[in-house]
Amino acid sequence: MDFDVDQPAAVLSKSLSLIEKTDLRLHQLDRWQFPTSSSELGRELFLSALASVREPAHLGPMDPVVLYNRLFSLQELAGIIERSSTDRISWPLVRYCDEIWSNFFGENGPKIFYALTPEYNYSILHFSKRLADILRDILPDSAIQALVSNRELYCLQLASSEDENLPLYANIGHEFGHAVFDHHEKAIVSELDAKVGQVLVRVLSDLQAIDATQASRRFRRICQAVLGIGEELFCDLLGALLMGPAFFLSLFEFSWGQARDVWTIRLSPEFQNIRAYPSFGFRLHCISQWAKIEGFRSEASSEAAKSITQKVAELAVGVGTIPVNHNSDVLRVWPASDNDAEPIRDVLNPRLNELKIALGEYLHECDGFVRKWYSTKPFSDVSVYDVAELLLRLERNIPPNIVPDNTLLGKPAEFTAILNASALFRLDLLTGEGSGDGGERLRQTGIVERLTAKAFEATFIQREFNRWAGQ
Repeated sequence: MDFDVDQPAAVLSKSLSLIEKTDLRLHQLDRWQFPTSSSELGRELFLSALASVREPAHLGPMDPVVLYNRLFSLQELAGIIERSSTDRISWPLVRYCDEIWSNFFGENGPKIFYALTPEYNYSILHFSKRLADILRDILPDSAIQALVSNRELYCLQLASSEDENLPLYANIGHEFGHAVFDHHEKAIVSELDAKVGQVLVRVLSDLQAIDATQASRRFRRICQAVLGIGEELFCDLLGALLMGPAFFLSLFEFSWGQARDVWTIRLSPEFQNIRAYPSFGFRLHCISQWAKIEGFRSEASSEAAKSITQKVAELAVGVGTIPVNHNSDVLRVWPASDNDAEPIRDVLNPRLNELKIALGEYLHECDGFVRKWYSTKPFSDVSVYDVAELLLRLERNIPPNIVPDNTLLGKPAEFTAILNASALFRLDLLTGEGSGDGGERLRQTGIVERLTAKAFEATFIQREFNRWAGQ
């Protein structure tokens, strides 16, 4: 055997074996274990891609080494499909999320499925686009287009380490914002340019003063970073409009153990891979406005005066004490070894307050856009009365699924009311008297998580029954 001659054949043979192995893994999945039918759409799309790769007409001109390398990326996507299972994902919760998704994109728009990620994060992946990108160097464009045409699919990845912490699922509203941003990118980016444009003009002038020969490239990298920051803040806006104070609380929890006053830019040799994030302090400041935290506190005090419950007033006041100060913010640029990191940091830090003001104006305009695009969609304020009644049930270890309405059965609680009541109650447990006893806190938070899961399930079934019965 001459490996110098036969190596491509060996690589192709191993690649075909990996394809068969992956195909077998996905065929062995039980579709009844998927929380939504969209998971099956993901599997069908992926299997269709493998079948297209195996076609003799496509294999012939394919470089075996490129195919082999691409298969590792395809394995990652296959793993995502495998992690979409009801044994770890609350199916009533994702059905509620499907309703929100349908409100944005309709029955004929892009679909979404759900999976777990080992990372301590929530993220959304444009699954069909990622699949197309991986196939780009091994299949002709016509074959890729035939695969993904009219099969636009996203995957929402949920933090596996917090899969039972249902209040933290309020972050889903933020992740849905990325898909909305994708579908209205032109209008949103145009508004971002309009608001931050003058700040960026001054930044360019500062860069030219440092080194005119490098200014253009550095400016393009800064613009890409500002675009990323603008997208993150837009998604925060949507999360606040959808989930109310629960999203504010969930982001606050994500900030624990992290620097709250640092804006971050992570440079990359690939322009499109530059990432940037505003500080948690600034994000919480913005969200507190759109989630109407001050109004929530005021209404809670009013409800308490009507003898609903003092507990909701106390918890609402506690929410108002969450720090949203961002006066000490600084910007850091990574990696420090990049020659552009220091000059980018040096020109942006003095302009950070100007940038914040411009971004605040941008969010006001985005709020108007979103309400115009989705004028019939549910961006209603969270009912403090409903949250108060659900908190009373949680205090008594009763599932928070019913709100009294002067009838025998009461009315099924809204998804956002359950989420907010659970988030408030859970945070109170973590910070209340005796919070240092880890074992007791584990037991109590576990009770809240199970009660919340039961409430989601009960209200979902009741709503489905009412629709079926025509009530």
